[in-house]
Amino acid sequence: MRATFHQLKVFHKVATLCSYTAAGNELGMTQPAVSIQLKQLEENLEIHLVEKLGKIFF
Repeated sequence: MRATFHQLKVFHKVATLCSYTAAGNELGMTQPAVSIQLKQLEENLEIHLVEKLGKIFF
C-alpha cells in the first residue's frame, strides 16, 4: 500500500504541532483517529515516523 494524502496531512500537523490532540482539533478529528492514521501510514511505508517520549515528539 501507499501513503494517502490524508495520512500525510495528518502526519504534517502532528509533526508541526507536536501533539496528536492539537492536530486532531485542527483537522476536525479525534485523537484516536489521528493515532490510527499515523499507525496506518507507518505500516504502509514500513518505517517508524514518530518517537514519543512522554509528551515530546521526535
